Amino acid sequence: MKKYMILFSVGKDRPGIVDDVSTLLFERGANIEDSRMAAMGGRFSIMTLFSCSLDQLEDIRAGLNDLGKLGLETSLHEAEDPTAATTQPALPLKLEVMSMDHPGVVQKLVHLLHQHNVNIQSLNTQVARAPLSGAPLFDLTLEASVPAEKQITKVKDELMELAAQMNLDLSFKK
Repeated sequence: MKKYMILFSVGKDRPGIVDDVSTLLFERGANIEDSRMAAMGGRFSIMTLFSCSLDQLEDIRAGLNDLGKLGLETSLHEAEDPTAATTQPALPLKLEVMSMDHPGVVQKLVHLLHQHNVNIQSLNTQVARAPLSGAPLFDLTLEASVPAEKQITKVKDELMELAAQMNLDLSFKK
């Protein structure tokens, strides 16, 4: 029986972390199905969905100690078969926000989406320095699903109102 699991790993950023994690999974017969990886604040984090048999899973659990010896903190979580997931009818929503960095942008944006029962699939944020002034600039990209029973134009209008109130440059993507 095929088992799906998610492995979270984080450690001090250094070359070879992805190799360490992928080698552990490969050598124990697992298949990486989906992953997200990023360096943040001097740490490197990996979120990996993989599939394996029950026997292989026990070997992987035992191998997590090896990752710990390499300076990685790990946790393992059960997941569902991504191809078997039933989805509700929905419309895709993709957007990007740019602004001067200030607290509350993420919270207010996701709170508005939550009020409309919008399901977020991915959200990425980054603060970078403006080229000439060095001022902190905030950048957010988001992909979500708006339930079919909701009016996507109403959701977009409310997002634009929020952007105007918070001085955000918001654009919708295809």
